[in-house]
Amino acid sequence: MDSLDNARESDRESDMDRAIARRLAKLRTLPVDTTRLDRLLSAQLPDRAAKRGWPRIGLQPVRALAASVAILAVVGAILLSSSGGPVLASATQMAQVHEDMVAGRAPAMQVDSIAGANKALAAQWPQSPEIPNVPQDHVMACCMKSVRNKKMACVLLKSEGVPVTMTVANAADMQLPAVPTVSHNGIDYRVQSVAKLNMVMAERNGRWVCLIGELPAERLMDLAAKLQF
Repeated sequence: MDSLDNARESDRESDMDRAIARRLAKLRTLPVDTTRLDRLLSAQLPDRAAKRGWPRIGLQPVRALAASVAILAVVGAILLSSSGGPVLASATQMAQVHEDMVAGRAPAMQVDSIAGANKALAAQWPQSPEIPNVPQDHVMACCMKSVRNKKMACVLLKSEGVPVTMTVANAADMQLPAVPTVSHNGIDYRVQSVAKLNMVMAERNGRWVCLIGELPAERLMDLAAKLQF
């Protein structure tokens, strides 16, 4: 009896499902008049086109055009934000990098040579630009920093007993500041200062190089001229 009752119940459910499907099919074929809705929306919109004698444009094409413009704007914003163009590191940012290195606030790795710094940095960042060699200067530490998602390698060394931070990045990633250019030994440098710190920047051999320290800009440019790429 249970199986017979179950079969009857199943037949009743099937009949009900078919009836519901037929009603839904009829509803799909019924026309929907949206004229009144269009009139209400048109009354709320400024009818400038009619006043100027321009042809009226239906609401649906206008909505489609607006949606297309919105989509293009979003796509454009995404492309601009991920374009990967060069970024500008401000003098204040670079001064902070130097102060963090000197004070030990940066998570730096202790090294004693440029070769050791290159090896340690390459382990963290395989695409790291190679640090140029600095003859006769004591290398103390190195670390990675980033400015707006653009990485740069940093090395803390001592020149004339004064801490100097050398930062190196790919030239395509960093932008030189719009400050006066100083030519030294045939190389053009951008010179900036923050408090007691001086910094000189240049592009050499496809790399962006910045030297920062409490030394005169001329001394920093002398040091930069000795870099071996």
